[in-house]
Amino acid sequence: MSRKPRAEAGDRREVVLALKELHAFPVENPVFPGTPDVAYIGGWIELKRLAAWPKRASTKVRIDHYTIQQRAWARMHHHRGGQSYWLLRVQREWLLLHGAVAAEVVGSLTREELIGRALLYMSQGFNGDQLLQTLRELSCRATHRLP
Repeated sequence: MSRKPRAEAGDRREVVLALKELHAFPVENPVFPGTPDVAYIGGWIELKRLAAWPKRASTKVRIDHYTIQQRAWARMHHHRGGQSYWLLRVQREWLLLHGAVAAEVVGSLTREELIGRALLYMSQGFNGDQLLQTLRELSCRATHRLP
């Protein structure tokens, strides 16, 4: 079983703590590759971290450790009606994307384009209350869709 890098494991603890009201817990699943890092009532979150953004604004943001299995999991989960999200940390910045959107676009967008696709953008560091509120709002929208 592969272990998360220490920094990403710290991010996971921070997210789980912020979402404790939603019964969040960390997930390590060697049986089903691609399973996201955090589960909570209402969905799943895949965590990613980059040391820095590309130096040029026109450079596409590549995240080599976002695997084919993780992308496939997000697509399948969405196709079957589930909710999943993708949370990227780059230094002090955090971006939340819908999991199925991330599966399609990560690696093909610049920093600004990723921020433009984000459901939540935290530019000044992690804000657990903001993440909790955003996920609650997204959960309500998903649950109360009109036909």
